[in-house]
Amino acid sequence: MLIYGIIDVEGEVDQAKLNQAILSAQQDHPVMRTIVRGRYFRLLREMQKDPGKGVLTVADQAELRDRKQEDYLSSWMNRPLNLRKELPLRVLLFKKDERKSSLVFTFHHSVADGLRALIFIRKVIENYNNEPSKNHESSEDIRINRKGDELLEFARSQRSKVKHYYRKMVSSLFHRFIISALFPPTRVFHDRSGHSRELAFCLRVVQPGELKQIQSKARAAKVGLNDIFLAACYDAVEKWNGMHEKASKRIRVMVPVNISPEGFRYVVSNHVSWCSFTTTPGDRADSEKLLRKVRADAANAITNGIAFSLIYFFYFCSRFPPCVTKEMARFLMITRTYVDTILITNLGFIWPKSRSGEAAVCNMGNAKIVNVIGSAPVVTPMGISVATCTYNGNLNISLTYRPALLSKEKARMFLDLYVEEIKNYQVGAPTV
Repeated sequence: MLIYGIIDVEGEVDQAKLNQAILSAQQDHPVMRTIVRGRYFRLLREMQKDPGKGVLTVADQAELRDRKQEDYLSSWMNRPLNLRKELPLRVLLFKKDERKSSLVFTFHHSVADGLRALIFIRKVIENYNNEPSKNHESSEDIRINRKGDELLEFARSQRSKVKHYYRKMVSSLFHRFIISALFPPTRVFHDRSGHSRELAFCLRVVQPGELKQIQSKARAAKVGLNDIFLAACYDAVEKWNGMHEKASKRIRVMVPVNISPEGFRYVVSNHVSWCSFTTTPGDRADSEKLLRKVRADAANAITNGIAFSLIYFFYFCSRFPPCVTKEMARFLMITRTYVDTILITNLGFIWPKSRSGEAAVCNMGNAKIVNVIGSAPVVTPMGISVATCTYNGNLNISLTYRPALLSKEKARMFLDLYVEEIKNYQVGAPTV
């Protein structure tokens, strides 16, 4: 699974300086310069002391002749990344013209989640601007440089805070492997079928004025912005299926939960757990009830250790040969443990705010960063995923999908429906 961060820049970008900035960031975060080796039926990471000439590729629209920009970027994003031979990171500087460029960062999901990918990108920009981080000593990647895994130790420390922890763990696994297999949730309607591994994505931008209205709704209902994103996603899936004469019973949406302690804010590797919350038609009949439910479910996931169960599960799986782990993952997909939509919610504003409270526009040397876009991983047979990020007052919502499962027209229709659900989400008076 691959994660993409796309930065649109206006102004000249020095490619030699950019390449050095990436190399310096890799030195600070060893997980970004590791490859995978197989030994004794297990996969082990091997750190590369010298990353070589770098992972930066430069392409110029003027040199592509008749090839369209969209086609080139699509082919770049669909290039496979072999961790046994390549580093888990590659970067493309695509020069659209003399003034405009796009920086495409590609991360393998085994080394960084969406939030940590953005932290790494910010580190590269700091290096490019010769602005050393105040937290430089904390930026060391703990999972590579220290014995054991401090995230796993942190998760274990939560057991004493959770009543009936093991009973809840067994219940979670029972529902994951038994109940979900016997009574699978409803999938999102697809208009095509196939097995292509290619990806495509489309984007909608919610302007600052509209975003402030959504934020005002969230404050009035005493919920977070993420809660509206998630509740609107359930409604969008139900309406989408209804438009195509498909009934929606239980719907589950896979969402990330940031469980890392405060001291891990500057660590790049994965520290986000995943949870899949279930809603019924009765939950979705009342928008205010649905909003309260998704907020309560997210809080319960952390309080009762549900968010940690997935970490334990995958650490347990890592003890098996890769072929066994692959089949276990395939079982989870086939039995529809999760709905297609993976919602990457706004885990926090991705860029520092200015003193006025607004998101600050960041520069790269003399160039200005005008937009930041995130793209979430898509797993077959999950056909689509949604990613949201906020930059400079704009809310960017991207939909990544497999064209073999969803046509371009249908993908745009679904994204438009979801954006409208977010903007028009009805929240009543807060319930005490």
